[in-house]
Amino acid sequence: MVAPSCPVLLIYENDSFRSALIKTLDENHFSVTFTTDGDEAVKALSGGRPLYQVVIVGVDLAKRKGMKAVAYLRDNRDAVKCGVIIIGEPNPELRTFAPWADETLMKPVDPEYVATRARVYCSC
Repeated sequence: MVAPSCPVLLIYENDSFRSALIKTLDENHFSVTFTTDGDEAVKALSGGRPLYQVVIVGVDLAKRKGMKAVAYLRDNRDAVKCGVIIIGEPNPELRTFAPWADETLMKPVDPEYVATRARVYCSC
């Protein structure tokens, strides 16, 4: 029997890791929508009703990548109503950066581990 699909929004800029993560999420019965752009992520998240059960955001503190999506998620935490996993470089600032997130994972991280952690937030 195939497990039901769990909708996830992936906001990640790095092509190679994003591709590996999408493949792994697909294999683990997630329904993946992805973007590399913060504006597109905010549009996807502000659709009115919760569309995703999990949001995975890649953050690069040095380049400030992923910040727009993170700011939106932080400011609209009650409306978004989903699990939030932030992935970033090993940096002490990362853990203090988003204490409201459900999980903060440090790179390098295995895509299979990310899928396992994301499954925790699925109600399917």
